[in-house]
Amino acid sequence: MAEYTKKIFISLKAALLILFIAIPLWFKFAVFEKTVLEGTDMISFVIPKNSSMVQISDTLKSSGFDISYRELKLTSKWYGLDGRIRHGAFIYSKNGKTSARELIEFLTKNGTLTSNITVPEGSRITEIAGILRSKMNIDSASFVERTKDPEILNIYGIEGSSLEGYLYPETYNFNANDTIEVIIDRMVRTLRTKMSEVKDLLDSCSYSEREVITLASIIQGEVMYYSEAEDISAVYNNRLKKNMLLQADPTVQYILDKPKRLLFKDISIDDPYNTYLYKGLPPGPINNPSIRSIKAALRPSKEKYLYMVAKGDGTHYFNHTLEEHLKDKEKLDNLRKELRKKK
Repeated sequence: MAEYTKKIFISLKAALLILFIAIPLWFKFAVFEKTVLEGTDMISFVIPKNSSMVQISDTLKSSGFDISYRELKLTSKWYGLDGRIRHGAFIYSKNGKTSARELIEFLTKNGTLTSNITVPEGSRITEIAGILRSKMNIDSASFVERTKDPEILNIYGIEGSSLEGYLYPETYNFNANDTIEVIIDRMVRTLRTKMSEVKDLLDSCSYSEREVITLASIIQGEVMYYSEAEDISAVYNNRLKKNMLLQADPTVQYILDKPKRLLFKDISIDDPYNTYLYKGLPPGPINNPSIRSIKAALRPSKEKYLYMVAKGDGTHYFNHTLEEHLKDKEKLDNLRKELRKKK
């Protein structure tokens, strides 16, 4: 009987030893080394901050990874990586097979990608929204909507119907999971920093900050070479002083929401932004100007120019009188006719 009991004990011990070895091996090959992805396609996905393991596993599954919540949890715990999965944007690419272990290791070493976003000088809010959509997958309609939100405008003390003019054109480095509010805050604060450079000029100016930014946005819409910026500013500043119509093409193009050669029907549109019909500055900025255009608005050249006409090469003819202006305009019109004949 004792001998029989001893044999049973030895058999149980052997069985336990086999189980002790077999179970980890089973987990290793059935779970930890399980193939969760095959192929060479690049996969991009975002894990939001403070996501639970259930939410992370749902994100991975919807992105094409064959891994369950339990497999994700067991694998991360086994390798001491539980709680170390990062948030942010991920781009995964690997030839061949990917195991659960390899996926977990990738998730703990990557994420929180950043994007360099360049907002060109003179961009409109709608154009900025398009850039953010293509570079960061930000919903463009939501972005535009937030720039018109009275609560947002109140936070920054902006009088007007939108943040047009206050989203400074610059190259930014944003985190992939930055919210619309974070992006707006960064851009407005950058403008405030830039405006501090012209504080003395602004304090001695008869225009409000909003009027200066509005004038700067018109200059921005006209200028191609900054060597002309102060002369362009002189034209508009002198017209404002004389209570003349600004007749600024960019303000009408803003109404039309596109740059184009204006026709008579365009400059006849009844809209407060139409400076061919309404005197003074338009109700607000028509784009987001650079600090160079803002400085030009505050510091025009001393020329008494009242007129200008684009040559077609990015530069302008500037004139003091209507007679001079019409001569230059006729000269350009004749040149255009000649060019059309040659085509």
